[in-house]
Amino acid sequence: MDKTNLALSSAVLLSAVFLATHIWVSPSSSEFEAKQAPLDPQVIAGVRQARALQKAGKLKDAFVELERHVQLGHPTAMFFLAKAYMSGWGVKPDLVEARKLLQRAVQYQFDFRGESAYKLGRLYEQSIGDNCQSIAVGWFKKALAWHYPKAHRQLGIHYEQGLGVRQDIERAVYHYEQAAQAGYETISLRLARSLALGRYGLSIDEARAQRLANRAITAYEVKAANGSGTAAKVLGRLYRDGEFVSQSADKAAYWLRRASLLGDAGGMHELALLIIEQGPEAASEALGWLRQASTLGHGGAMTALGRLHLKERYGLSKAKAANWFQKGVQAGHGGSMEELARLTMQGLLVPKDLSKALDLARQGANLGHRGSRSLLKHLLASKKARQSASS
Repeated sequence: MDKTNLALSSAVLLSAVFLATHIWVSPSSSEFEAKQAPLDPQVIAGVRQARALQKAGKLKDAFVELERHVQLGHPTAMFFLAKAYMSGWGVKPDLVEARKLLQRAVQYQFDFRGESAYKLGRLYEQSIGDNCQSIAVGWFKKALAWHYPKAHRQLGIHYEQGLGVRQDIERAVYHYEQAAQAGYETISLRLARSLALGRYGLSIDEARAQRLANRAITAYEVKAANGSGTAAKVLGRLYRDGEFVSQSADKAAYWLRRASLLGDAGGMHELALLIIEQGPEAASEALGWLRQASTLGHGGAMTALGRLHLKERYGLSKAKAANWFQKGVQAGHGGSMEELARLTMQGLLVPKDLSKALDLARQGANLGHRGSRSLLKHLLASKKARQSASS
C-alpha cells in the first residue's frame, strides 16, 4: 500500500480540534444495541474487492467502491472507509467524517465493532478539548466489551496518568497485565519496566521483567525484519538506553536508521537526536532527518528544530524558531505548545500575549504534556496574583 502520504495534514488537525465540540453519541447510549449487519453476498464480495484494491495501492478506486457499499448500509465498508478518511487513502483526510462513519458502524454487530470503538477512542484521545479524554475512555471500555483487547493498553495509560478518569494505579496495572497477556509487546515492555523499578507499589521482580522484555524484543525483531519501521524504532531506543539489552550506540543507530529508511518519522527524529552531536557531517545529516520527519507531520521533530533555531545551533537562525513551534502546535505536539507559550509569555520573537500563552499551555496540559502542565500552573498562579493586586 502507498504510504507516502499517511502523515496528518493541518486540515486533519483542524478537524481533530473540531471533534472536541462536535455533537457525539454517548458510548453508553441505548442506540448501541447491536443491529444485524447486512448479509448480502454481493456486498460482502464488494467490500473484499475494495480492501484488495487498497492493498494493491489503488486507493481512489478502493475509496469509490467502499463509499458505494456504505450507502448500502454495510458496517465493514463504513469501518474501512473511516480508515481511509483517517489516513488519507484516496481522499483528503477528514477526521470528522471518519468519526461519523465509525459511530454508524458501531451500531452493528460485525467483526470490526470493537476496533471501531477503539479507533473512536483514539480520535477523541488525540483531540483538544475539556471532555475529549473522558469520551475516549468511554469508547475504550466499549471496545473491551466488544472483545477488542488492545483497548487495555490505552485504558492503562489513562488510569496511570489520570487522563479523563481519576488516577487509579491499581486499575492501570490491571489493564497493562491484560494487554501483556494478549500479546501486545509495547505493554509487555511497559509492565516489564514497572516490575523492574517497583513502580505503583509492585514488588521488584527482575526475572519476570526480563522475561516479558525478551518476549517483546523477539516480537519486535520479527516485525522489524518484515519491514516494520515502528518495531525498528523501538529496538533502536532499547539499545540506545541499554534497557533490557546491553547498551550499544552502534546497534541503536543501526535500528533507528533502519526505521528511518522504512519511512518512520519517529525513527528519523530519534536518529537525528542520537547522531547530532557527532560532528558537522552528522549534524547536517541529523537536520536533514528532522526536516524530513517534519514534512511527514512529526511534531517532535518540529519542536526539536524550533529549539535548535532558538539556541542558534549549527548556524540556524533564531528568528525561525517561532515558526517551527507554530508548526508543532498545529501538529498537536505538547512540547511546541509549551515553547510557544513561553515565547508568547515573554514577548520573544512573537507579540506578548498572556491570554494566548495561557491557552497554549492549557492545550499542552490537556494532552498530558508535563512541561505544559507546569507552565500552566505557573501562569494561573501569576494571573491570580495580578488579579489580587489589582483588586
